[in-house]
Amino acid sequence: MAKETKRERIIREMKEKIKIAYKPRDILLVFGENTIRDLERTTNLLFEKLNEWYSIYFPELKLEDRAKYCRLVQAIDKERMDQNRAKIKEIMPEKGEEIFKKLQNSSGIDLTEKDLESIRTLATAILALMKEQQEKENYVEGIAREVCPNLAEVGGPRVAAKLIAHVGGIEKLAKLPSSTIQVLGAEKALFKHLKRKTKPPKHGLIFQHSAIHSAPKEQRGRIARALASQLSIAIKVDAYGKRFIGKELREKFEHRLKEIQAEKHKP
Repeated sequence: MAKETKRERIIREMKEKIKIAYKPRDILLVFGENTIRDLERTTNLLFEKLNEWYSIYFPELKLEDRAKYCRLVQAIDKERMDQNRAKIKEIMPEKGEEIFKKLQNSSGIDLTEKDLESIRTLATAILALMKEQQEKENYVEGIAREVCPNLAEVGGPRVAAKLIAHVGGIEKLAKLPSSTIQVLGAEKALFKHLKRKTKPPKHGLIFQHSAIHSAPKEQRGRIARALASQLSIAIKVDAYGKRFIGKELREKFEHRLKEIQAEKHKP
């Protein structure tokens, strides 16, 4: 067997290090969550362009539901008004008639079939991106429940994935104190607080937990601290203990949440 050269040894050692670095499955959360973020940004940008473009043709169409807006763009054709009513009602059962009347009296300009087809193609692409994002979210939630079951139980799989992706791995997150976990994702606000003495952020990524974003503003800071405390324990167990105590930790948080909510009603 030929003797290994220095160059070959270095390449072999680098390959081994790369394999070790990518072996933990939590790296899939990082890649998956970053992909979801990029898909969301791309979808938002393209939908803004679609809205601007289609408003030339049907400016009265205003919907918060982006998927239904895209489906209406695909379906509506001013040259076939008799078919529009049925298609619109199929997509928007409750507001279909209202939208149809707006279409009949629309102030938008007429476009050629080639123009409309180009707009419809964009709407189709946006729907495909939205479907891909949903599939990736389902995938990431499954990985989160697998690699960090305690964190996923306490904070929810999406919050768990976002926290891990933000710092780059389970062990990195496990080394952080609860006070840091509480404001992860709010680094700009924290830096502004330290530099300009503004109010410190009360929460970062964990704001997406329903208990926090649905709470009154005056309660959010205490709820965020309570949640971060249990998340800190959960991720440490996931990283080092490998036991499932997520239900117990979630119940502790929910008990504290009720205490905070009850304080509002004290005379």
